[in-house]
Amino acid sequence: MANTTTTTLTNTVPAFYDRVMLETLDPVLKFYQFGVKKPLPTGEGKTVVWNLPYTLALGSYLTEGLTNPASGGANALSTYKVSAIVRQLGGYTTISDLVDLTSITDVMKMATERIADQAGRSIERAIVNECFVAHVATTGGSPHHIVKTSVQNEEYWSSVSGLSSVAAGIPPTGPVAGVSSTNVMAVSDIRQSVFKLRKLNVKPFEGNDYVAIMPTEVAEDIAGDSTFINFHQYVDKGIDALYNGEIGKIYGCRIVETTNGIVARGSNSGGTASSVAYGTVIMGKGFYGVTELDGGIKRVVSQGADKADALNQVTTVGWKANFIAKLLNVSAGLVFWCGSGDTDTIGEESAGGASRFAAPGSYL
Repeated sequence: MANTTTTTLTNTVPAFYDRVMLETLDPVLKFYQFGVKKPLPTGEGKTVVWNLPYTLALGSYLTEGLTNPASGGANALSTYKVSAIVRQLGGYTTISDLVDLTSITDVMKMATERIADQAGRSIERAIVNECFVAHVATTGGSPHHIVKTSVQNEEYWSSVSGLSSVAAGIPPTGPVAGVSSTNVMAVSDIRQSVFKLRKLNVKPFEGNDYVAIMPTEVAEDIAGDSTFINFHQYVDKGIDALYNGEIGKIYGCRIVETTNGIVARGSNSGGTASSVAYGTVIMGKGFYGVTELDGGIKRVVSQGADKADALNQVTTVGWKANFIAKLLNVSAGLVFWCGSGDTDTIGEESAGGASRFAAPGSYL
């Protein structure tokens, strides 16, 4: 009779922890799910390219008996390219042999869950920084911004300056500095944003709906409105499948809540405490692209004695991702900035800090 041994389970054990990592990672990825996926380049350098089609001109009247339109020819298909340089992200934690020996819990499983959560948050941050915050030449054009102030909703078809001034004690600058805690998002703001996209003929997602990825604080403000449709009211009827993090919809815009949204300092009196400006991304298909994580993210376990760890006392468990995000069509979405009735200290992110944003020019 053949016995099951640790040797025969060599492939099963890593597969279990890989599955744990994916099960923890997937729920965190709110922005990633809406990006236009592109496989990583293999043997073609570090540049990834999205080929995007131009819209065809209007058709022509036809003349009876002629095989070509009166304009004299067919409409040529053409595309434009958007490229980006793939970057690496990663992180790890360590497990001592004594903890592994004496712990009553599965330490490797715990470590895998924690690094998966870290990976998800890091990838979400990379998307936000590359596409909506870090407006520099290497990351492409700037999206359409709408900033809600006490006077009106101000529109900017260019970079919104001042977002890098988020360190505690540095007064904010630029349009976002006009956002105060009283400039809360209203249902009419979503309606305005949705119809701006419709006027630009932005292609919606499945179900003819647009999508808003909204910070939790803003989602709370909107969810209490009587015109907000809870997700179960349309999903239970079999009309749509839920997106990851979806909580409902309004005016043909499905709301996805995230705790990894865009956050910056709003108005203040020059001190460290300020109103918080929250950015909600409202978009249709093709707004931004991401490289596929399938094959691009890996769990890495390092163990065994070496010169640095001669007695094999430590095992490291980490992750590594080859990844990049890029704005593809600046007209296919917008970022709506508003307050949410609160004040906070916005500074460098830390494990126990209140802020969810480090300096936007960097990933972590």
